[in-house]
Amino acid sequence: MFTNKKTEKLQETRGSSFNLIANGTEITGDITTTGDLRIDGRIHGNVSCTAKLVVGDGGDITGNINCCSGEISGSVQGQVIAKEILQLNQSALIHGDIEAMRFIVEDGASINGRCTTSRSLALPEYPPEVKLISNEKPEAITD
Repeated sequence: MFTNKKTEKLQETRGSSFNLIANGTEITGDITTTGDLRIDGRIHGNVSCTAKLVVGDGGDITGNINCCSGEISGSVQGQVIAKEILQLNQSALIHGDIEAMRFIVEDGASINGRCTTSRSLALPEYPPEVKLISNEKPEAITD
């Protein structure tokens, strides 16, 4: 009905296609898509999705995930980065670090790694150096 340039650009970025990797399918290699992606099979490689990623109960990913938003019910061994929201359902099993703007964890989900929420996912690789400044006046040292 009504659209603006921001929502049109967002739809172009996310794509409008739907991709399915069915149960019984095993893929070795990286996957990149601009559309929604549902994985019910096994992936040995990194997954990059500029739209929504769903990993079903039988889904198994050994590799890193980078998506706009995601919902995981299966298992992932690797880092998970979601630019918007990540939902871990009760059957989710994650072995790796999670980074998302927001995330939801249902009772029963298992996470073995660090969880970071951030408004800006452009985090530096190394934390900034911190210097402490004292408000006390320096004292002369005499021997």
